[in-house]
Amino acid sequence: MRVFVEEAAKGAERKMRMIASLPDAHVALTLLKFCAGFVSVVHLMRAVGAVFDFAGIDQATQSCLATITGIETDASAWALASLPVRLGGLGLHSCADTAAIAHIAATFDGEACLSSLVTPYVLPHAMLLNEDDTFLASLEDPRLAPFDSVLEKIQDVLQARDNYGGRGQKVWSTTVHGERRKALLDSMTEELGRSGQLQGPALALKQVQIRARIQSCSGQHASAWLYGNAEADPRLWLSPAELAVAIRLRLGLPIAPMPSICRLCGTGSADVDGVHARSCFSGGRRTRMHNALRDVIADFARRGLLAPAVERPVFSNTERKRPDISYVRDGTTVVLDVAVTFPLQPSNPQYAKRAAEKPGGAATAYATAVKEGKYRGIIDNEPNPREWLAVPLVVDTFGAWCPGALTELRQIARKSALREDRTASAACQDFFHQLSFQVAQGVARIVIASGGARPDEAVHPVAGGSVTASRVFLPGRTCSLAGQPR
Repeated sequence: MRVFVEEAAKGAERKMRMIASLPDAHVALTLLKFCAGFVSVVHLMRAVGAVFDFAGIDQATQSCLATITGIETDASAWALASLPVRLGGLGLHSCADTAAIAHIAATFDGEACLSSLVTPYVLPHAMLLNEDDTFLASLEDPRLAPFDSVLEKIQDVLQARDNYGGRGQKVWSTTVHGERRKALLDSMTEELGRSGQLQGPALALKQVQIRARIQSCSGQHASAWLYGNAEADPRLWLSPAELAVAIRLRLGLPIAPMPSICRLCGTGSADVDGVHARSCFSGGRRTRMHNALRDVIADFARRGLLAPAVERPVFSNTERKRPDISYVRDGTTVVLDVAVTFPLQPSNPQYAKRAAEKPGGAATAYATAVKEGKYRGIIDNEPNPREWLAVPLVVDTFGAWCPGALTELRQIARKSALREDRTASAACQDFFHQLSFQVAQGVARIVIASGGARPDEAVHPVAGGSVTASRVFLPGRTCSLAGQPR
């Protein structure tokens, strides 16, 4: 058995090396997530559990990610990358951390299967605890020791109180991932304090920003850009340079070796974390990102036969206010105002605090403070104010939307689904993938254009290669900011 598992593990590692050699970085990352690493050996983990050390698969996955993106992840960044996408990670699950749970769950699933085939059948749990070395090794795996709640649930199954209906691996893994995320957040903030680089309010703000970043990446549909969509336009893939920047921002890694003067405004300091770049309004790139989002929303509204008007005067008492999009739905004139906010901006730490509390917190705060009052007075002066509805569509730079925006956007997607003979879920998936892609690409292009590194610098950690003002050179890949690898 061990020889077979070792050969299968070597095969999985060879597959990852082949994926890493692909010229399109974003497609390679998607294949790494869905076709290699964890998913290629999960059946082996369920068979042998913690008896076999799967750390080599994890190391190969980490190496493959480094080759694809040019990013060498430290311990904290890799721990975050191994978390599910819905928790702010990259979904590159750790095999070593999951093997024990997978085997224990498979053992209990086998009991349920045998119970359905042989009646009556009761698995002698004492045999598992006393005679099955593989099961015992998985149950005593030190990686499970910190998770008391999971061990308690496993004991419930052993004592025949709950069998989870064959969903043990999913239920227990979800619990472990949640606790690991909490422990990671605590360790990252504590490590920042121990480093002594920041003190007092600056340290407290940075700790809040770490939580805000991961919470925002956990928002609904915030990460739709990450692994593409089968029904989307094939052009909606990031270039290697854009992907490297987007992954670095998501994992909290520096995007440049040293600060420099921002090439967008010419006065600000383009810091290594990309904070200034995402706050800078010069150069018109934020406007392009706003307009790209507006156009995607208007296109889906058009496909839903809502007849949207784009930036046209719709109010009877003023022509100065022209909403981004307006249409009539069920007798109500809906006015949409699209906006992108940066939750980590130093000038407004309240946004970071709100974002740290829940996904989309910064977008909600911006919508409440800025956007909701923008049209309130105008609508109140309309002849029939109740026939108007102003909806701020605010998204932060990590992709998290405010709740009101999610509700309205889903309605637009459902309208388009009715006219295109497809399910509402498929339409929503396509719609939010396009929106998420525009945010990720727009932010990445802003950061690259701001010039985190000067053109005469030899090496740029963003891409692991050389940088010029208009082109980024990756090892084995060459791309323009707008194009795909050549």
